[in-house]
Amino acid sequence: MVSRLPIFLLLLLLALAIFLPDRVWNILLVGFGGLVGIAYGWVRLLANGVRGSRSLRFGWVAVGDRLSEQFELRNGSGLPALWVEIADESNVPGYEIAVVRSLGHNQVNQWRQSTICLQRGQFHLGPWQLLCGDPFGLFQVTIPYPGTEEIIIHPPIHSQIPVPLPAGQGSGRVRARERAWQATINAGGVREYRPADPMHWIHWPTTAHRGALSVRQFDLDAAGPVWVILDLQASVQLDQGAEGTEEQAILVAAALVAQGLANNRSVGLATYAREPQLIPPARGKNQQWKVLRALALAKADGEIKLAAALHDLSQVARRGSAAVIITPSGEASWMPDLLDLAGRGISCSVILLDRVSFSDVSEGEGSSEGLRKNLQRYGVSSHIIRQGEFGRPEEQADRRGFWEFKVTGTGKVITLKDPFNR
Repeated sequence: MVSRLPIFLLLLLLALAIFLPDRVWNILLVGFGGLVGIAYGWVRLLANGVRGSRSLRFGWVAVGDRLSEQFELRNGSGLPALWVEIADESNVPGYEIAVVRSLGHNQVNQWRQSTICLQRGQFHLGPWQLLCGDPFGLFQVTIPYPGTEEIIIHPPIHSQIPVPLPAGQGSGRVRARERAWQATINAGGVREYRPADPMHWIHWPTTAHRGALSVRQFDLDAAGPVWVILDLQASVQLDQGAEGTEEQAILVAAALVAQGLANNRSVGLATYAREPQLIPPARGKNQQWKVLRALALAKADGEIKLAAALHDLSQVARRGSAAVIITPSGEASWMPDLLDLAGRGISCSVILLDRVSFSDVSEGEGSSEGLRKNLQRYGVSSHIIRQGEFGRPEEQADRRGFWEFKVTGTGKVITLKDPFNR
């Protein structure tokens, strides 16, 4: 019951009918009692007949993508539900479901609820419940749905990043067992021409010898694996939110990983936050999902200094590997460990998040420009990323990764999600 007042009114009318017998009290008692009975019967039917369901349209989303759910309400009772409210406890930022619908008897209502993802991280959809009641407002039905669905919002992947990956050097002279989908400097053989092959892949001597078009096959480049190291020490971070060094470092790391995997490189990730994450280098889309999940959950709350992180990496990375260090630090205390890493045969490159653009740090001591000059003296490649140079996550097109198909003759448009965000 919404309120205990109807119970007191019924008791009052019953007492009046007993102790002060009168036709008026009897009529009021029967009328009001019948009203309460009808309301109770109404909500009992709604409790057994009203059902809801929700389904997430796309399980993989990134910042800037559209998160979309399909909702359905079904009234299987023989009475109309004048109002059905959805009470949702999802914690996705900016995603609020405040919906009240009306359902006739045996009616189904469907709609789509969507929002633009504004923040990376791990969130959940649900639990949720349906609320409905009788037309008189005496009773309310709560239909709970305690299940939850985990959702990971990944950082967006920028297709262009003005920072080349260090090559490293693959060990040995063993030819890769996989063939490259793109042209590389390693030609591994020839095969017959296929219609989709570029004309400049044709190997004319073999074509002339066989009398049929033949094209070159390319082996994977003999470049070594790449480690992307994120400095997530809390004390060196600057600014907050999408414009802070934490988010900018995540964006740069996601772009570098995608670039390396697109070039058939083995790429790994090491983040040194409060809970360090170490993903060994590997190839393929499965590796990209692993790294993106780790980046989605990464937080700049660590206490491990960059020097300790580099020393830890030197025990894991093998000779011939490459390492890309992303840090907003303006101190030079970690440079000896970086040089030690390079001395072990690991090609190093440093990406500095420009402290001057992220805060009011002067160009003097402790600035990223001064640190870059020191790195150049030791022959270490370095690049500076300034605030806003990589764009804000919310500026990503909300239709990225979606394909639309128009059904001929119907005017309908089918929207499909590409899991690779092409």
